[in-house]
Amino acid sequence: MARTPIKQLYPLTNVPTWGKKVFQSFADDLLSEDNPFPCILGVEGLKKGSLRFCFIDSWNKEEDIKELAFHLRKYVEESRDLGKNTSFVAFFQPEETQTMQVYEKQFWSVLNALHEIDSEPWPADIPMDPDNHLWEFCFNGEPIFVVCNTPVHEKRSSRKAATFMITFQPRWVFDGINSDSIAGKAIKKMVRDRLVRYDTVAPHPELSWYGDKETREWKQYFLADENNQVPAQCPFHAAMQQQAPQAPVENNVNEYVKYRVETAFDEAAFERNVGGTLQEVVDSLLPVEGTGYVEVQTDAPNKAHPSHTHPTNEILHILNGSITFTVDDVETECFPGDRIYLPKGTVHSSVSGPEGCLYVIAILKENTL
Repeated sequence: MARTPIKQLYPLTNVPTWGKKVFQSFADDLLSEDNPFPCILGVEGLKKGSLRFCFIDSWNKEEDIKELAFHLRKYVEESRDLGKNTSFVAFFQPEETQTMQVYEKQFWSVLNALHEIDSEPWPADIPMDPDNHLWEFCFNGEPIFVVCNTPVHEKRSSRKAATFMITFQPRWVFDGINSDSIAGKAIKKMVRDRLVRYDTVAPHPELSWYGDKETREWKQYFLADENNQVPAQCPFHAAMQQQAPQAPVENNVNEYVKYRVETAFDEAAFERNVGGTLQEVVDSLLPVEGTGYVEVQTDAPNKAHPSHTHPTNEILHILNGSITFTVDDVETECFPGDRIYLPKGTVHSSVSGPEGCLYVIAILKENTL
């Protein structure tokens, strides 16, 4: 069966001349038979007419970011009607060639700007801390895997484009494609085999499956030409707009003063993927005046706290790194976004992971009013 010509699938009406040129370069790369493009899902999406595009004049002007947000929002709303191989590609008008570092800053600037004008709340099931293995960029309520391509990529040809370009893939397109599925294993092998032939640098060590505890999605978004070039911290700064409700402080001593979080617990518990930045965590755990306080603590790598107890209830919230708690001879490993509830008198011990651990502790003094 003859394939529908790309020009019929994507007529590119009202697209500027520069946009038609960079789109043609993009299509030529994906459809090359002599040098097959590694992302087979993207290739099939292009052939089936499942991809959507926008052409943006500038990456750093407010009106252009708003235009990008408009098109991305529209795409998210219709994406599930486009099939499993869909993606949204934003081309930015070619400008004077920049360095890899400058393009990387541009990329994160665009994601931050999109987040700031996103009118929808962050999905409740996606942690807001990028250092959590379940984090993903979100827009219009949709988790989205993001990839950046630039004109200066040389060794990593799979990330090279005629202009600064960002691809948005809804996370749901990967449903059923993971390390345990037959389809996932087959696609991974095919993509890796193509990457080895397509790029002149080995596949990046950060490339992995979503949800693996060692995986950090943001590290896969912008891959430089060298495999050792990854920022120590994620440049994405999620503005915390979902502030925890704050209990009012009553001046009447006969009124029972409530905490902002539930403190009436008498069993140790672990809550996964609560997420949140330092500011949000402190706001949500900070007791009202006179009923306790919070501390921010850092444990050095492999720091051990032998078995001990506390005279009050405590809640710990992990921000960075990892830590293993032992309660009743049961070990529980905790990661960024996890929250630990320790009733007073609970015998417990802990040891931080190889990267250390940063966490907030809420010391919940009993109300004496």
